[in-house]
Amino acid sequence: MPLPWQASQWQTVTAAQQREQLHHAWLVSGSEGVGKRSFVRAWAASLLCDQVDAQQQACGACNSCKMLASGGHPDAHLLSNDGHLGLATDPTLQNEDGLSYWTPKSTSMRRDIAVDAARSLIDKLAITSHRGGMRVVVIHPASDMSDATANALLKTIEEPPARTVLLFVTVFPQGLKQTIRSRCQQLRFAVPSKGEALSWLYGAHPDADAVLLAEAGGAPLKAAAWLASGESKRRALWRNTLQQVAERKSDPLQAAAELARDKAEAGQVLRLWQTQMQLRLREGGVWSARHESFHALLLDGLRRLEDHNANAQLLFESLLLRWRLLAA
Repeated sequence: MPLPWQASQWQTVTAAQQREQLHHAWLVSGSEGVGKRSFVRAWAASLLCDQVDAQQQACGACNSCKMLASGGHPDAHLLSNDGHLGLATDPTLQNEDGLSYWTPKSTSMRRDIAVDAARSLIDKLAITSHRGGMRVVVIHPASDMSDATANALLKTIEEPPARTVLLFVTVFPQGLKQTIRSRCQQLRFAVPSKGEALSWLYGAHPDADAVLLAEAGGAPLKAAAWLASGESKRRALWRNTLQQVAERKSDPLQAAAELARDKAEAGQVLRLWQTQMQLRLREGGVWSARHESFHALLLDGLRRLEDHNANAQLLFESLLLRWRLLAA
């Protein structure tokens, strides 16, 4: 089912379904963690279900719903960096057990969505629906399509097969070619209100807090993913270390050694640090030219880390010594 803050988008698509005026191509966009994939799973299930309820939600029990849950529905397709796969109601949108219909993924995931996978999909769409009903294609993340892939799909969008809906799902709609965007109906997902987000987050994770949600940019599924993976505990430790240095309760050099121990995590620490400063500004805290200068140093440090030409510990030592002076 769609998430609580997606009621208006659900009304838009289900009303079009009931009027039999559903557009064949949709651009589903929004920030990371607002529930785009959750919505697409619910919508795909609704389109394919044999026995939808009064709210147009899938029953979850019919043969179509069972096949979709396994990733083995012959009329449900996923086009991704892994190739042309079976769409499933799994959170990842795919299920490893039901992929006999599709091109198997390569040993390593591609950086883009390959044109060969798109051609495999087009070949499948050239034949009639296996079950005589709707067909659903999810392209995710759509902004990863190569130019060749986008061009290959363009004719399918311009001359869509009967009873086929294509859902282009992305965080970066501007990354899609204009020829694709202009032919899609827009379905945008904003960050929910703080009250809605916290209500859902507390229900899913009673140990959640408003600070974590704020750090996730108000995106509840992003905060939930941090809680599920243990990332929230690491973030709390990093936040505490920075606070201890600012309050002169911890030695900056010792803290630098701890924060720079894992170079992959070091970049995440710098991003958290930037977020903390931005939240301070948003909440009306003191923000001077010195704060602006320090924030620029954080951005530069992150760039140098990602370019692999910075010594993480020396970088953190320099930043934390300045941080202690800034907080004084």
